[in-house]
Amino acid sequence: MTKRPESDGPLMSLRQGTTDARAVQDYYDAWADGYDATLQTWHYRAPEDAADLLSPHLTPGARVLDVGCGTGQLGQALCGRAELALDGMDISAASLKQAQKRGIYDRLLQHNLQDTPLPVDDRLYDIAATVGVLTYIADAEALLRDLCRVVRGGGVIAFTQRTDLWQERGFADMIQRMEADRVWQRDEISEPMPYLPGNEDFADEIRVIHALCRVTP
Repeated sequence: MTKRPESDGPLMSLRQGTTDARAVQDYYDAWADGYDATLQTWHYRAPEDAADLLSPHLTPGARVLDVGCGTGQLGQALCGRAELALDGMDISAASLKQAQKRGIYDRLLQHNLQDTPLPVDDRLYDIAATVGVLTYIADAEALLRDLCRVVRGGGVIAFTQRTDLWQERGFADMIQRMEADRVWQRDEISEPMPYLPGNEDFADEIRVIHALCRVTP
């Protein structure tokens, strides 16, 4: 079985995670070639589940930003449901090379997602989606608020967070705070769903919550 890379740096395991951008970049650069094969053995369904959640919004020609696209698993799931204008952004150059091979992205950009504002024009997209990424973002609210800038009014933002970090980092309060600021309105918050059931570090102990919010016009 293809395994994730060993690490002597700040990112020692997926369960631990880190918000050290350089550690994340190095880890995923080293893992990019075997990433898809490994995630398949771990029964990773978050990209497909996110695409299902977004399916009613995936109209032909919709402009979508895949935030933290990695090797393109979410992008592939989205494009399996509609013909989209799809861009991707990720910190890992090696992962972006794998994403490019899928032939589904109009544009791919290497960028540290903790560095906001993102290098994207206002109101450019109909949808932004970020799956399995916010574990590595120290200030998720800053990133999500910036996604509300790049998505048109009435467009939607989909994101995930692990159940342990959802509580630890106050995601429910964050969503409510952004609603109070009239930045967005929640459309759907899922029940905890399987995340990496084939990975012994996660199994059923750590699951994932999917959220869908609509940008205020």
